[in-house]
Amino acid sequence: MTVQLTIFSDFACPFCFIGKGIVDHFRDEFGIEDLWLPHELHPETPPEGRDLVELFDRFDIDQVTMTCNLRGKPYGIRFGEMTRLPNTRLALETAEFARDKGRFREFHGRMYRAIFTEGRDIGDPAVILAVAEASGLDPEELAPALADHRFAARVAEGSEAARRAGVTALPTFVIKGGRTITGAVDETQFRNALQEAANSD
Repeated sequence: MTVQLTIFSDFACPFCFIGKGIVDHFRDEFGIEDLWLPHELHPETPPEGRDLVELFDRFDIDQVTMTCNLRGKPYGIRFGEMTRLPNTRLALETAEFARDKGRFREFHGRMYRAIFTEGRDIGDPAVILAVAEASGLDPEELAPALADHRFAARVAEGSEAARRAGVTALPTFVIKGGRTITGAVDETQFRNALQEAANSD
């Protein structure tokens, strides 16, 4: 059994982190082949990022954090205090570099933990390089690739693919042979959608 998923996501999206946990949870059961495509949630964010309280009420931020911790707990995902919205472009470019080096899954997981569990600024090139090195990537090879934005076009292509697919929110899971799911829905709904796709083969 194999189920193919295309997932549009961004590292600034807490529900994408939960979505990753759900996909990993079902990976072996459904033989999931997952392709994560980049789609910037807030491309207008300045390089230095922004304080979340400039954009959202603190109460709402705390409520989202509490909800995310409840939803993420079954998958071993923990959220710390959310204070900043980073510019994720360089992180997304690095994910494409990692894809080419066969280290996408390692980098993908570590980058989500860096921002949401550890509270690090993933818009900071130094943080990105450190996470990349911890993921088995060569920071000396990565640094010039980021400096000349070697993977920027691929990130833009991900956003263009999201627009063509009618993506309006993240994460969006496109299940081949099945339905499209928007958001980190509960486990039962996700299982049902995967089972439908598996049965359609």
